Amino acid sequence: AVVSTQSTGGYESQQLVESQDTYLQEREKNITQIYSKIEELGQMMGRLSTMISEQGETISLLDSNVTDIQMNVEAAHSELLKYFQNISSNRWLMFKVFGILILFFVIFVVFMT
Repeated sequence: AVVSTQSTGGYESQQLVESQDTYLQEREKNITQIYSKIEELGQMMGRLSTMISEQGETISLLDSNVTDIQMNVEAAHSELLKYFQNISSNRWLMFKVFGILILFFVIFVVFMT
């Protein structure tokens, strides 16, 4: 009976060792998976950082372009105002010349008849 108790105890301790090995292997596998996921997350964060910096450069370029466009629009507006004033003053000049021509025509007709 003593032999069977020792062999049963040996079997139980062997099962305990095997279950501990299985547990440790599972744990090692889980740790490896977690490490792999952390590496993937780090790579994703690196790509995200790169994308954010590229978008920052794009936004800076857009801001610069908007500022240039605003200055160009303001310059075009002032040039259009100058052109309109020039046309308006030329219109009055044309009216004056036309008025003087009519006056000479009237004087010519009155004195020639």
